[in-house]
Amino acid sequence: MRGPLGWGCLLAGLIGASAGCSDDTTGRGDVTVTVYGEAFIEAGIPAEAMADGWAVTFDRFVVTVDDVVVGGVAATNSASPDLAVATGGAGHPIASLSVPEGKHTGARFALSRIELAGSASKDGVTKRFEWAFDQPTRFTGCETTTTVADGGQATFEITVHADHFFYDSLVSEAPAVVFQALADADADGDGDITQAELEAADIGGYDPGSAGGVGSLWAWLVAQSQSVGHVDGEGHCDAEPLAR
Repeated sequence: MRGPLGWGCLLAGLIGASAGCSDDTTGRGDVTVTVYGEAFIEAGIPAEAMADGWAVTFDRFVVTVDDVVVGGVAATNSASPDLAVATGGAGHPIASLSVPEGKHTGARFALSRIELAGSASKDGVTKRFEWAFDQPTRFTGCETTTTVADGGQATFEITVHADHFFYDSLVSEAPAVVFQALADADADGDGDITQAELEAADIGGYDPGSAGGVGSLWAWLVAQSQSVGHVDGEGHCDAEPLAR
């Protein structure tokens, strides 16, 4: 006899809805979705990791995450964790999903807003920044497999790579991580690098590849903000900019 879950899924099929249903004989497990900024956000990017010797620290790094789907099951909530808050490597849990047992690929998620504030220092000079990026980006085709056992627990980690904001190329597989051009954009020398100053500064020697419309350093940062989403550490995803 078909159980309550089975009847619900049959009804969902008849009305064309998608409820993440499976036959009631299929085992299920729980997947915890986390967001992690790694040490580069929690502790900062040290000078030795930058090609030009600047060191970057973050006071705040808030990402708004939505449209999370793992194993065909969608999270119904949006979350905005501050990745600058240390987690000891655990990341910030934002959702728990009941997913059919098995090996699941094709997970996706979206970053709809990124807010970061912090400072960069070198040779006794400090530059402060506080920027917000509202270009939503969906990350699909992520290179990871989430294995779920019947009655088991699994984790799907969304990893955010802050160093992408400081890449000197949009296309190189081995870009340099630098800050000097952003520091030089502080035209009034007050120590604050503002959006207006970045909009007035061109990208200089940065490499945009074939990307159009990336003429200012602010446009450069917006473009890089669409590349920061990864999974399970270094797993890559396809980035799809979405309409605001």
